[in-house]
Amino acid sequence: MIGNADALSVFLPLALGIILYAGGKGSKSFEKYVGWLATLAALVPVILVGSMIPDVMAKDATPIRHVYPWIPSIGVTFGFQIDALSVAIAFIIALVSFFATVYAVGYMEHEHGHAGYFGNTLLFIGGMLGVIFSSNLLQFYIFWELMLIPSYFLIVFWGTPERAARIGFKYFIFTHVGAICLLFGILATFVLAHTFEISELAHRIGEINPNVAMVIFGLMIFGFMVKMAVFPVHTWLPDAHAEAPTPISAMLSGVMIKCGAYAIARISLGIFFPSFKGVSTFLLTLAVVTMVYGGLMAIAQTDVKRLFAYSSVSQMGYILFGLTTGSLMGLTGGLFHIVNHALCKALLFMSSGILMHQTETRDLRQYGGLASKMPMTAVASVIGALTLAGTPPLSGFFSESLMFAGGISHELGLFQGQNLLTFIATLSAVITAAYYLWFLWRVFFGKLPDHLKTVKEASPVMWGPALCLAIAAIVLGLFPSIALNIVTAAAKLIIPEVGH
Repeated sequence: MIGNADALSVFLPLALGIILYAGGKGSKSFEKYVGWLATLAALVPVILVGSMIPDVMAKDATPIRHVYPWIPSIGVTFGFQIDALSVAIAFIIALVSFFATVYAVGYMEHEHGHAGYFGNTLLFIGGMLGVIFSSNLLQFYIFWELMLIPSYFLIVFWGTPERAARIGFKYFIFTHVGAICLLFGILATFVLAHTFEISELAHRIGEINPNVAMVIFGLMIFGFMVKMAVFPVHTWLPDAHAEAPTPISAMLSGVMIKCGAYAIARISLGIFFPSFKGVSTFLLTLAVVTMVYGGLMAIAQTDVKRLFAYSSVSQMGYILFGLTTGSLMGLTGGLFHIVNHALCKALLFMSSGILMHQTETRDLRQYGGLASKMPMTAVASVIGALTLAGTPPLSGFFSESLMFAGGISHELGLFQGQNLLTFIATLSAVITAAYYLWFLWRVFFGKLPDHLKTVKEASPVMWGPALCLAIAAIVLGLFPSIALNIVTAAAKLIIPEVGH
């Protein structure tokens, strides 16, 4: 049952984050347990969001909205919208964030400021879930900015010491500029359509002049693509994800950038679909360029975290491609790939953190033969890498196949060059396989260097979360309908005419 689960899943992490920070600041005895308390707090949204799934997947279920008065003088409400799309993305955010918090207990063992770190982590989680469940654009923007602030502090105070301040500033400026463009679009929409409500705007968008609607669409999707790190507004991501503390890298790359993908699905396609059709050629081209560019840059890296950061840029190209094909298969594949990338990129960043933690280096040229020394980390990494490389029968194979099939289905007849772009996108999968196989060979196989002969496997608190995410990828590969049922329902909600 949903009840107040939507509100609790958002506000409990926010409230508990503040409480943990205030209660643990300056208290060494409290800081000893604050990580596990934060882990319990992060588990609550997983349970609450999971409890909503049966309701939204019930036969003939309609979107559920809980709305409360906020600013009655101008008709602004505060509310939550629960449907297949919001629940699917919210659940994967909650799940990955929970495992990243467990992982952080081991990773942060010898770091400073546990209360501040875990308090900001919970605020980060609450902000992301608030974005996904918001029922109106003004509330959406507030949570959009709320997830930026704690993530900025996490990078600056717990990132790589010599670069954290500079990288955090770059991250903040890039994402805030995108957010300002988004805000202009939201305010213009309100002035012209007289509502912030997402459920009403799809029916009122026709009241806006098509040229003006295109400008608003452009402002909003620019903000969303900055968050997704789509080429050429991607340059903040390799720096921020590489220099953030590894548990936060897992959340930034695993789930935060998916908020941008969710926003494109919910708002750019769900509300401004007529404008989207006018620029679909450009968006699909941008998606393919992002796929290829990110992949080639990943191959060129010698830093393990930067390799995964650039691979996230490439994978965002995959997701944008699926979302903007304008077909049911493409949309379904794009949404399914959000799930797959969240699971597997989070576990790969966790693996990179284990490697750095145990070997005290992040240089891929210094690794080799570690499968015998770190078998659990190796197994998780192999599964994560092969999943994102689209290897059957793992789950990435199904999401990529659906996206590419959607690219040539032409359900809405968007434009003639779609087949060529789909062909190039399919070839880019070779680049993906190349850099992941190169990573696996260089790190876990071959000759073990002398300086790594004393390396041991990390604590189960660190490899356990990565292995759990790997198991989830295997399960979704063997039983893809677990995710496909809900993401297909979500795809039909985004553009109703595609679903028929």
